[in-house]
Amino acid sequence: MRNKSSSSASKSVLLRVFKYALKSKTLIVVSLISLLIFSVLDIIQPLIIKKVIDDELSGVATVWVKTEAGAGSITFQGDEYKKDDGLTEGEKYTIYLLGDKYLLIDGVLPDKAEVEIVGTEVHYKTDNISGSAPFQLLGKEDLLSFYQASIKPITLMIIFYAVIAVVILVFRYLHTVAFTTSSMRLTLDMRKSAFEKLNRLPISYFSKEPKGKTVTKIIYDSEGVRGIYQVVVQIFSALVSLLIIYVGFFALDYRLALLTFLAFPIIYLWMTVYRKAVNRYNRNIREMNSRINGKLAEFVNETSIIQVFNKEEKMAGEYEDMLLTNYRSKMKRLRINTYFGFQLLNLIRRLIIAFIIAYFSYQYLETNLIVVGTTIYVYIEYLEKLTAPISDIFNNLNSFEDSLVSASRVFEFLDEQEDIGIGALTGVKFNGSVEFKNIRFKYEEDNYVLKDISFKVKPGQFIGLVGKTGSGKTTLMSLLERYFDLEEGQILIDNVDYHKFSKQDVRSNIGIILQDPAIFEGTIKSNIAFGMDVEDEVIEELLEKIGANKFIEVLPNGIHSQVSYMGENLSTGEKQLIAFARILLRDPAIMILDEATANIDSETESLIQEALTVLSKERTTFVVAHRLSTIKSADIIYVLEDGRIIEAGSHQELYEKENGVYRAMYDALN
Repeated sequence: MRNKSSSSASKSVLLRVFKYALKSKTLIVVSLISLLIFSVLDIIQPLIIKKVIDDELSGVATVWVKTEAGAGSITFQGDEYKKDDGLTEGEKYTIYLLGDKYLLIDGVLPDKAEVEIVGTEVHYKTDNISGSAPFQLLGKEDLLSFYQASIKPITLMIIFYAVIAVVILVFRYLHTVAFTTSSMRLTLDMRKSAFEKLNRLPISYFSKEPKGKTVTKIIYDSEGVRGIYQVVVQIFSALVSLLIIYVGFFALDYRLALLTFLAFPIIYLWMTVYRKAVNRYNRNIREMNSRINGKLAEFVNETSIIQVFNKEEKMAGEYEDMLLTNYRSKMKRLRINTYFGFQLLNLIRRLIIAFIIAYFSYQYLETNLIVVGTTIYVYIEYLEKLTAPISDIFNNLNSFEDSLVSASRVFEFLDEQEDIGIGALTGVKFNGSVEFKNIRFKYEEDNYVLKDISFKVKPGQFIGLVGKTGSGKTTLMSLLERYFDLEEGQILIDNVDYHKFSKQDVRSNIGIILQDPAIFEGTIKSNIAFGMDVEDEVIEELLEKIGANKFIEVLPNGIHSQVSYMGENLSTGEKQLIAFARILLRDPAIMILDEATANIDSETESLIQEALTVLSKERTTFVVAHRLSTIKSADIIYVLEDGRIIEAGSHQELYEKENGVYRAMYDALN
C-alpha cells in the first residue's frame, strides 16, 4: 500500500510540475522539434562515414567492368573501367585484397571463396565451387587510378557531413536555449506562487512552522521543481534518441537489434532497486537540510541571548549533531552510488560492445574485414549514443529523487490550508465601536485560553488590558485582528458581525503595534510610508506630532537615513516611534498596542506616552500593558486571569478596590 501511495504521490507531483511547465508551451515545442531533428541527424553521420569507407575508400576491392569512357569511369592501362552496378555490360574483373596485396583477377569470384596464389593464377574454392583465374598485382600507382572515381563522391559526402554537423550544432543550441529558458521560467513561476501563498496563510501556520524551514521551501525546494522538469525532459529526450537509434540498429542488422533488448530488463531492474534505495536517503537529507537551516536561523536571531547565558558550546553541540546526522545519511547514499552506480552501467555497456564484436566476428569472419569493421564502428557509435542518454538519466537519478522530495515539499506548502475570508479590500471605513460577545477560544483541543469573554467598547474609547502572562490578553487582540478564526462567540464592529467584512477590510481599519515592531531594510521614510506614495512633508509632520522629530533631526539625512537589517542601527524606542508614525499615516479607526512599552526606558516611555496620546485621539484604542502607567488614563481597564475578565473599571475605580487584583499588580510595580 505504501509503494502504491508513494507512486501515486510521485505521479501527482509530476503532473503538477508539468502543469506549471505548460505555461511555456512554445519553448517546449521548439525544444522538442529541435531534439527530434538533431537526433535523426545524429544517426546519419556514422552512416556517411561508413559509406565513405565501404563504398569509396575500401570500395576498390569490388567487381569492375571494362567499358567505354563515361561518367564515373577511370582509366587503367589504356582501358576504361567502371564499378559494376548490374547494368553496365562488358568484361568483369575483381579487385581482391589478399593479405596486404591487391590483385586484379579476371572474372568474378564467388562469395566467401578461399583464395591462394599459385604461379600466375589464383585458385579459389567454396563448398560447391572451385576454379582458377589469371591475375595481375596492383601497385600503388595502379590503385590510385582506381581511386580516381571516388574523389568526387568523397568530396560531396564530406561537405554533406560538415553541413549536417553545423545543422546539428544549431538545433542543439536551440534545444538547449529553449529547454533552459522554460525551466528557468518554471522556477520563477513556482517562487511567485509560493510567495503569493505565503501571503494567504493564516498566522497560526507561522506559529508552528520554523521561519528557516519556510524560507528553505520557497528558495531551495522550488529548485527541485526545476530539477524534476529537467530530468523528465532528459528522460523523454533519451526515449526519442532510443527510438531513432533503434531504427538505425534494425536497418543494419535486425537480429542484433533484437538481441540488445535483453539488456533492458537488467537495466530497468537495477535502476528500480537503486532508485528505491537512494530515495529514502534523499528524503532524510532534504528534511535534515531544512531543519539545519531553520536551526541556524534560530541561532543567528538569538545570538545575543546565547552569548549572555554562555551557551555557545551547547548550541554548537546541537548544531554539530544535526550536521553529523546529515553527513551520515549522505555517506550512506554515497556508498550506494559507489557500489551500484554509474560503473554498473559502464559494465553493461562494455559487455554489449564485447557481444557486438563477437557477433560480427562470427557472422562475417570470412568476408571483407574492412566492411565488417565499419559495421562494428557504426554499431558501437549507436551504442554510445544509446548509453549516453541512459548515462545522463542515471547521473541525474539522484537529483531526480532529491528534486522529487523537494517538489513534494513545495506542493505540500502550496496545499496548506489558506486563511479563510481574506477577501478583497473594499475601502469600507469603521466608526470604531467593538463588542465581544461570549468569546471562547482554544489553540488545542479542550484547552481554552479564553472563556466566555464579553464587553462592549464605544468609538474613541481607550481600553486597557492587563493580567498575568497567559491570561489571554494577546489572544483576544489577535482575534480582533482576525489572525485566528473565531468559532465560538461573536465580535461585532459597528454592530455588524466582523465575519461579514473581509479580513483585508478589518485589518485596514485596525492598526497594531507589537512589542518588537517590524522594521525593514531601507530608509526611515520607506518604513513609515510602507508602499504609499507620500510627500516628505507629510512624514515629517507625522513625526513631529508624535514627538519623534527629536531623533530624526540629529540624523545626517533625516527621514532618508538608511535603516539596516531589522533596524539594528535604531534603538527600541526609535523603532516604536517609526511604528507609531506608520500607523498614524494609515489612520485606522481602531488601534492596538500589544506590550509596546515593555522593553523601553522611562525617558523613552514618556515619549511613547505622548505619541500614544496623539495616536489614540478620536480612535478606539486597546493597550495590552505590563507597565500599568501606560494605561492609567484608560477609560476602562479589564483585568484578565485564566481566560476570564475578573475586574473592570477605570484606574481609580480598580485601585480603590480592597484586595483587588489590579491594585496588587499596581502596588507591586510601583
